[in-house]
Amino acid sequence: MDSRQARDARFFVLFSYLLLLVFSPPAWAADQQGAPPAKHPAKPARTAAGKPAKTAPAAPPLIDLTEEAVQTSFDAFTIEWMKKLSDAEEFHRTKVITVSESAEGFAAEYVGYLPHRYIIIKKTESKDTPFVGILTYYEKTMRCVGKTKEEALKGPFEASDSQQVSEIFRFTKGKWVY
Repeated sequence: MDSRQARDARFFVLFSYLLLLVFSPPAWAADQQGAPPAKHPAKPARTAAGKPAKTAPAAPPLIDLTEEAVQTSFDAFTIEWMKKLSDAEEFHRTKVITVSESAEGFAAEYVGYLPHRYIIIKKTESKDTPFVGILTYYEKTMRCVGKTKEEALKGPFEASDSQQVSEIFRFTKGKWVY
């Protein structure tokens, strides 16, 4: 990685953190409020014949669709998504390494992910999908070169290349969908 790429990577990381701090409401605020007390369902009313009275169907629970609540839920969703990518990296490192001949002998490579992420929420005109969220992160190619296949597979692996990845998720029926 040349100095320009390193500088650009550092800028992206710093910029991502700043954007998260500025635009992401504190996720712990919801924890500070505590959960509402549990409600016990009332017993159904009975008619003179002893049969339960017919009641109107219960209204679906209200979903908090404020941008702040959706932003907080997307933040939590993307944290879990990044954990899945971390698990995928471990799978790639142990099961999906590619080995090829190179000028130096053999090169072993697998796909990994930088933990830094940047998120954006956008409101839509759709009633079914009122928001979309964009998650941006970096995928990295981890590489080790050795004189033999075994030496290349042994490591240590170093990041040889990276590329930006953006994924779009939709907020449908009160949850983020992928």
